Amino acid sequence: MKGILALLLVALFLLPACSPGAGEGGLLEKKQVLNMNPDADYVELENGEVYTHGAEWVYEKSLTKGAKIAEVEKGMASDLPVGTILYESKEIPAILISEYDGKTKRYHLAMGE
Repeated sequence: MKGILALLLVALFLLPACSPGAGEGGLLEKKQVLNMNPDADYVELENGEVYTHGAEWVYEKSLTKGAKIAEVEKGMASDLPVGTILYESKEIPAILISEYDGKTKRYHLAMGE
């Protein structure tokens, strides 16, 4: 009986650690991104993947537009206007390239560290 109780206690402490976030690996959800940065510039796709803007290294890469991924709809992005076209980059699929009003912004897939 003590062994079962000990196993349950261990499980209670380990299960919460399985959710990705700061300091952990895996894809981040919008809620996690906003917990880490309430002012985050993000895009959330229909499949739940969240991409964030602001990493300098994304602009250091030479990237070209690939396939059209989505068009921004209401509530999908924090800073992009509705109608913005999102493209996957050919070189790094985890980077989206957005285009609107002659402007281009890049977003990278939000992942835990």
